[in-house]
Amino acid sequence: MHISKKYLFNLLIFILLFSLSLANNQDKKQEMPLIESTNMEVLYSEEGIVVAKMCAESRLQYENGNSIYPAGMYVECYDKQKRLIATLRANTAYQYVDKEMWELKGDVEVKGYHEGDEQQLNTEELYWNLKTNRIYTDKFVRLETGNELLTGYGIDAMQDLSYYSMSSPEGFVNVDSAEIQ
Repeated sequence: MHISKKYLFNLLIFILLFSLSLANNQDKKQEMPLIESTNMEVLYSEEGIVVAKMCAESRLQYENGNSIYPAGMYVECYDKQKRLIATLRANTAYQYVDKEMWELKGDVEVKGYHEGDEQQLNTEELYWNLKTNRIYTDKFVRLETGNELLTGYGIDAMQDLSYYSMSSPEGFVNVDSAEIQ
């Protein structure tokens, strides 16, 4: 039996395309969320004491435990005396369970309430390390304290903004001495 080269070539192309199609379907299957949640309010505790409350409109949780909060999230952090020490919000959030990390994107705002003072940090991207309770970014940041306004690129801070270090400061305004016209 004689098989033409054209027929064999077409058969090989068909098998190749079919294999690629199966591979793409496998990738899409892995990308599908395992659990979808809406209108969430989650309390986090340590030794029976609530240390944080997280609210989100929607969450997509994947098989590996990681989650995406496509409509954003809002978090309140408390100390052991149940006093509010920080708030955090973002337009989109990614939770990496194995790393105990969060990646926050889009109009990120962190407010810290430390010893009666309020600080507010604004940026477009921020990472939150739950192991160390630290936040950091290398993107543009705006930090407003009781009497100062700082701008620059990159910050490493405690999640309640009680301590912070700015990598590349660009602007500093002492609000008390600035004249507003």
